[in-house]
Amino acid sequence: MSDFIFSQKNIEQNEITKKIQSIYHEDKPFVQEYHGKWGSLGVSRNLYNGFNPYENDEYIVVVIGGPVFMFMDNNFLVDEDSSDGTIAIFQLWVTGKMEWDEDLSGPFVVLIVNKKTYEVICVTDLMSFIPVYSCKSRTKEFMLSTHVDALAKISKQEIPIDTLSEIDFILHVVVTYPYTFYTNIFQIAPATVHKNLVGSNELKSSSYWIPKEEITHLPINDIALQLRKSIKDFINKIISQTNNIAQFISGGEDSRVLSALLQHHSRNAYVFLDQMNREGETAQKVANIYGANFKLTTRDKLHYLNILQSCSDLVGSGSQYRHAHTYGFHKSCKLQSYSAVFGGLFSDALLKGARIKKVRRTGELPFIPEIKRKSYSAGSKLNNPLFNENALVNLAKRRQDHLEYIQSFRSESAEEWFELWPSSMNMNIPNLHANRRLFRSYEPFMSNKVVKISAKVPQKWKLNRRLFQKTAKPLLKPTQWLPHGDGWYPYYSWPFKSVMFPLLKIKRRGERRLGSNQGNQGPWGDWNTITSSEKWRSTVEEYVRGAKISYSELDEQELFKAINSIQLNTRQRVNYLQTLYWRNH
Repeated sequence: MSDFIFSQKNIEQNEITKKIQSIYHEDKPFVQEYHGKWGSLGVSRNLYNGFNPYENDEYIVVVIGGPVFMFMDNNFLVDEDSSDGTIAIFQLWVTGKMEWDEDLSGPFVVLIVNKKTYEVICVTDLMSFIPVYSCKSRTKEFMLSTHVDALAKISKQEIPIDTLSEIDFILHVVVTYPYTFYTNIFQIAPATVHKNLVGSNELKSSSYWIPKEEITHLPINDIALQLRKSIKDFINKIISQTNNIAQFISGGEDSRVLSALLQHHSRNAYVFLDQMNREGETAQKVANIYGANFKLTTRDKLHYLNILQSCSDLVGSGSQYRHAHTYGFHKSCKLQSYSAVFGGLFSDALLKGARIKKVRRTGELPFIPEIKRKSYSAGSKLNNPLFNENALVNLAKRRQDHLEYIQSFRSESAEEWFELWPSSMNMNIPNLHANRRLFRSYEPFMSNKVVKISAKVPQKWKLNRRLFQKTAKPLLKPTQWLPHGDGWYPYYSWPFKSVMFPLLKIKRRGERRLGSNQGNQGPWGDWNTITSSEKWRSTVEEYVRGAKISYSELDEQELFKAINSIQLNTRQRVNYLQTLYWRNH
C-alpha cells in the first residue's frame, strides 16, 4: 500500500482519506492526515517496516515504497510500526550528504514538507518506478499524488479527459510521458528533486541522474561480475535482517537466479497457474534443486477478467491491469505476512534487450541471432481505421517529442530507452504498482546498480542474452540440464540455444498433435479462452452502453463489433475494454 496526496490548499478532514481508500475495493488502508497553514497531506499506511511518516516541529517526512539503504544497514526492516527508516533518510538529507542515486536502491518516493516555510520537496527514484503526478486545481493551488485517479478526484480534474492518451493506451499499451488520461494532470520527472517554493504553484526541478549513453570500456566479463555482485548485495541487504521471506518461481531463468541467491534461506516459492502444467512442473523442479518449498496456486480460467475492475482501480488509469498477477493470491497465500517477497521483474527490460526492436524472426530460426531493427521508430504514426486520423497524427507527434527527448542523451539506444525512461513507458510496470500496494515486494533487478549498468552497456551485450548469460551462468549450474518452460536451456549461450530450441519446438508440436500436450502450458491466463467467453461478451456490452467514446465516431453496435474485430489485436482489445471501464466509473 502507501500512497499520498499533497495539496497547497487546505482540504476538509477525511476527504483525502476517502480518495486514497477509493483505490481499493476491499481491505481499505488506514490513512494518516496532516493539515496546517502550509496545506493538507494524507498518507496511507506503508507496508514496508520502518517507513511510517515522521514529523517534528518543522518537517513532515513521507517515504513511499521500501527503498533498500546502501549507506547503512537495514535493521529497521524487522520493526513494525516504526519510522526509523524515514528518520534515517531525513537525517542524511538534513546534513546535505544524501546522494539519491547511490544511497537508496529500488523503487521509492520521498516527500518532505516544511511546515514553517511551506516549501515542499518531492524526490523520485532513478526510473520513477513509483510515478508521481502533479496538477493545478481550478483555483491554481498545487497538488501532488502517487495515484493519478485519486489526484483527479481530489482536485476535481476528472474532466476534461485527454482522449489522445486513451488512444495511446489502447494502441500502444502505455500513455506517453508525461501525459495522463486527464488533460490537467501530468507525471513529474524521474531521478529528480522537485521543489515547490513558497507562493508558487510550479515545480523547480533538478535532475540528480540521467541515463546518458556513456558506454563502458570494461570487458563484458568484468561487467557481468559487477552485475552478479550487485544483485547479490541488494538481496543480502534484506535477508540479513529477516528469515521470513518468499519468492515467486517459474519455469524461466530469472527465478532460478533468485533461487540460487536465496537457496540457503528457508522460504516458500509461489507460482500461479490455470492448472499444473509444463511451466509448473519445471518450476517445481527448480524449487527442489534450490531448496525452496514449492507452492502451487491455481486460478479460474476467467481470473483475469474477474479482476478487471479491482485491479484497474488499484494500478490507476493508463496502466494495464492484466499485469497484477498476484491479485487475490496476495490474500489466499498470505503474502502480506512475509517480511520480503522477491520477484524477477525488469530483468528482461534492463538486461536482455526486451525493449530493443529486432528484425522479424531473428533469434528464433537456427543460427540466426537477434538483430536490431534499425529502421524502427517509436514516433511513427500507427494507422487504425477505428480512430480519427487527426488524433493519430497528433498522437504520433506526442510520441516523437518524447523520442527526441530521449535522443538528446541516448543517440544509439533511444528507441530502447523510449520504453524504459521513465518506467511508466514500460507495459510491465503495473506489476510493481499492484504488488507494492499489497505486500512487501522486492525486485532485485530494479536496484540502482542494475539500472546504472543497464544504462552504460552496449546494446549488443543485451541482444542474445550475452551479458545476462555470463552474469547468471554460475548460478544456473545446478539446473544446467533443466529446460526453460519455453524449451531451451538457460545455462547455455545463444549458439547452443539456436540448435536446441527449434528441435524442442518440433517435439512439442508433435505432442500437441498426439493430444499429450493439451491446455494452457504457460504461466499466464489464456486470453483466447477469456475473449471467447460469454462473460467477456456481456462485459463488453455493459461497458459499451455506459461510455461515449468520441474519438471512435462509432455507435454502440459498431463499437461492440470494433472491440471484437481483427482491427485490434488481443492486447488492444483488452486495453479498449479497460478504457471503457474507466469511462464508466
